[in-house]
Amino acid sequence: MPTKVKTRNISLPSALDIQIEQRVRSGLYGNASDVVRAGLRALLREEMSERYQHFKGIMAALPRDPITPEIEQDIERRVKTGRTADTKRAAPNGRP
Repeated sequence: MPTKVKTRNISLPSALDIQIEQRVRSGLYGNASDVVRAGLRALLREEMSERYQHFKGIMAALPRDPITPEIEQDIERRVKTGRTADTKRAAPNGRP
């Protein structure tokens, strides 16, 4: 069964409209809808990336109450630990 296509009318700043037109004129895309669909797919991939999911987890774990000095210290410790782990993963043989 074919996918139902819904038509939408969107407003764009002229700078984005120019970008769409350039991509269509280049021949990479058949029309403006193809450009918008490709952009939305890229956004969805980005949002589903591991880092985005990790960020969402961090944001969800942040306290809703006022931040006390103890909470601030814990957050700083977690950030430093995360950065250290990222540095070790990025360095060859686990060396910074």
